[in-house]
Amino acid sequence: MYLAIDTSSEKSGLALIYNSHITAELSWICERNHTVELMPHIDDILKQNHLNITNIHGVIVARGPGSFNGLRVGLGSAKGIAYGLSMPIVGINTLEATAYQYADNSLPICAIFPAGRGEIACSIYQHQGKWTCLTPEYLTTLTELYEHITQPTILGGEINAGIADELRKQLGDKAIFCEASSSRIAALALLGEKRFATGMSDIVAAIQPLYLRHPHISLPKSKSAGAIATNTNIAIIWDIDGTIADTADLHFLAWHTVFAKHNIDFSREDFRKDFGMRNDLVLQNFLGEKAAEQDMKAISEEKNQIYRDIIQQNIVLPMPGATELLEALHIRSIPMAVASSSPHQNIEIVLGKLGIKHMFKAIISGEEVNYGKPNPEIYHKAAAKLGIETRHCVVIEDAIGGIAGACAAGMHSIGIAANHSKESLQAADIVVDTLKQVHMSDIEKLTQN
Repeated sequence: MYLAIDTSSEKSGLALIYNSHITAELSWICERNHTVELMPHIDDILKQNHLNITNIHGVIVARGPGSFNGLRVGLGSAKGIAYGLSMPIVGINTLEATAYQYADNSLPICAIFPAGRGEIACSIYQHQGKWTCLTPEYLTTLTELYEHITQPTILGGEINAGIADELRKQLGDKAIFCEASSSRIAALALLGEKRFATGMSDIVAAIQPLYLRHPHISLPKSKSAGAIATNTNIAIIWDIDGTIADTADLHFLAWHTVFAKHNIDFSREDFRKDFGMRNDLVLQNFLGEKAAEQDMKAISEEKNQIYRDIIQQNIVLPMPGATELLEALHIRSIPMAVASSSPHQNIEIVLGKLGIKHMFKAIISGEEVNYGKPNPEIYHKAAAKLGIETRHCVVIEDAIGGIAGACAAGMHSIGIAANHSKESLQAADIVVDTLKQVHMSDIEKLTQN
């Protein structure tokens, strides 16, 4: 069973597919509310079909072109599910899914998507013994498109009545409008399942939205703290372990110690893969779903106590650049919160050790949410406690799951490549080696886009 997700436009869709059969399909007009509506709709379609997320064996997601925010939320959610549950993912071009709605026809199919600024995104496909892309996706205008349609061609996609009339007027008999044999979300699911069947899944960390017109995101340029922020309608949501505090080695020691007590081998690679995730997800990924819940709870509590004992006996150092950036933000009265998978007690100890607890208006721990990262729940709660809209929030994270959760929440994000490679954090708006490369002007520019 695969889950398909399409948030390319204001009309979003979900589908469940099994053995080339669409077992469930859900489409709705979400306008620009992808952030708050997608995850509840995923829960709904699963519950209505008496399933839970562990029954899904792979995720299929539309990767664009389309809505900037919609694609961020869809890709972030899909990557979060795939990463959190260690399942494969495949990204499908939205224009290809649009064309595939007419795949039972032998004519060329021109998929059209509005791109704003008087332009459209389009691509042409056709069955020529096999499904073939004749013209890869590109931006154009209606006037230029007329010159490229030289034979009867099916026109499909998000075409309003005005554009349809203009196409008929200019192209005459070459413009073919007909009923699609499936919805776009169903076509997306069918294409995705075919990709899975041929072993063509994508790397979770590497899959990116397809933007034909890239949004303007400013990379770090300044070499000092920069000018005082003028945009006060922003908030910063921080992870703590590996982002503010250099505690990775202490966490590894705690995990290694507790697993050794249970005669279980636990390597650096095991730790690196799940660092930043809530204990229950780490244990589920490592021990498997068949592990008894009471055993996992006992091991989790034991690990937390060992970690607290270790941290109380050791000096806690800040990550490079963290203290300087925190102070710059605090001086400017920019509201900040900690959103960490760690228990509240652990967070309090670390903040106390570093002497920075007073800088934060809110602390949200893994104990306060139903779902751990990469689910966006913890970020939504942080934004609510700070009283700031999600689109004005910037998440600072070092973990793949944390960045995926920030994208799913519709927030901007900065990835710190402290415990993962830069490539694995590319879903973030900005990726840096250390926080020394991040300054006030960079954060302001993010929230202005």
